Amino acid sequence: GQEIGDRAGEGTTLNNISLIFSARGDYDTALDYLHQSMKIGQEIGDRAGEGTTLNNISQIYDARGDYDTALDYLQQSLKIRQEIGDKSGLIATLHNMAMIAMQQKDMKQAKEYEMQAYGLAKETGDAQGLFHTGQVVGQMLCAAGQKDEGLKILRHCHQIGKQAGMPGTDRIEHLIEKLEQA
Repeated sequence: GQEIGDRAGEGTTLNNISLIFSARGDYDTALDYLHQSMKIGQEIGDRAGEGTTLNNISQIYDARGDYDTALDYLQQSLKIRQEIGDKSGLIATLHNMAMIAMQQKDMKQAKEYEMQAYGLAKETGDAQGLFHTGQVVGQMLCAAGQKDEGLKILRHCHQIGKQAGMPGTDRIEHLIEKLEQA
């Protein structure tokens, strides 16, 4: 047990290190760390770790503008997360899939993914998931002419963000003010 725990910790650490290189724009180094993490996850049968790593790999390709490759990795992550019932992970993966659909101007698909993610966040009470997906869903509803419902969701996101001290809360507050005046 101890050996596997140590290896899983190593996989998580490699994932975390990759985020630093990714933030610096050094995507090749970030991918090296993620592939090392992936290898460990597969060796020890850490399916949750694999799902997270696939999701993180997708974000590198997304940042590079390679949406097709990013989507491939997200679909692999989605499959694993569905198989193991990782609802929190599913929220992140579906949200990322929605963001790519938006970048590709496929608003119907984006809304479908984001509504699924938001539904899971509500079902599980995942504050971070509600904060991120609710912002998008709220704006989508306002844009679709369902302003009251959209604003209700945005106010809820703002409240969650403020309570948890999440970055981006001010932006939501300004958005709500703009929408209320429109």
